[in-house]
Amino acid sequence: MSAPLPSSNPGGPDLRPLVVKIGGAAGVDLENVCNDVAELIRRGERVVVVNGGSEAGERVLKAFSLERPEVTTPTGNVVRLTHATTLRVLMMAWVGEVNKRVVLALAERGIPGVGLCGADGRVLVAKRRPPLKINDGGRVRIDREHLAGEIHSVNTSLLATLLDQGYVPVLCPPAITEEGVLVNADADQVAASIATALGARAFVMLSNVPGLLENPNEPLTLVRSSDDVEGCMQLAAGRMRYKLDAARKALQGGVPSVYVSSSRVPRPVFVALTEESGTKFTLPRKQKEAANAGT
Repeated sequence: MSAPLPSSNPGGPDLRPLVVKIGGAAGVDLENVCNDVAELIRRGERVVVVNGGSEAGERVLKAFSLERPEVTTPTGNVVRLTHATTLRVLMMAWVGEVNKRVVLALAERGIPGVGLCGADGRVLVAKRRPPLKINDGGRVRIDREHLAGEIHSVNTSLLATLLDQGYVPVLCPPAITEEGVLVNADADQVAASIATALGARAFVMLSNVPGLLENPNEPLTLVRSSDDVEGCMQLAAGRMRYKLDAARKALQGGVPSVYVSSSRVPRPVFVALTEESGTKFTLPRKQKEAANAGT
């Protein structure tokens, strides 16, 4: 029998949801995570799931002989281009494959999931990023076809209705703009936006890595907890930087704690929440007190 999960409301049931993001890279154990989500629901928790789909997306693009070229902006950022044709194919993977795998995995465990991408019920509305400036051999050119956006709003009333009726919302990119254009949005940022909008009591990101490592090649250098996400950025590389940025967004948006952990350990959601695995991020005490004073 598992120990009870930590609650910020010991005097009564905590109705704030948990947001669980399942990474899309190779090696992520989706079924393992869904076992925990199902148990959380049976315990009376309210859970929202967000799925990525990077590995599936690359596989489907390859099947169509398509690719997403990497370009460099004048400031040195590396961006993978997303054009209309590419996005339509990526949706087959993100929405048609991975999202429905999560819904079916929950159904096999007796849990009703509802799969949604950002366009469904306008649940994820984004602001499209401006035309992309690209450093092309020393010259700057502009790509006006790149489809990317930042989440602007979340349809919390739709999600609350589903949660109140006992469903598990399972969300994924793409998002939709006010003009009705589909745009790519980072799944970690999507999950952070949802956690913030719903006032989640915790936000858990599960992937194929154990958490934040001081040395990416040495698992024993795991950072167990930190109240300085900004300072931890210097330790992060690759996708971990995206996760820390999502953690920062959620914490600054009022989510009390964010966990970055592995999907492949036994009981991945539970051991992240009880701090037996992964990295826990919180705000510095002074920022936390200031935030609480403002509520």
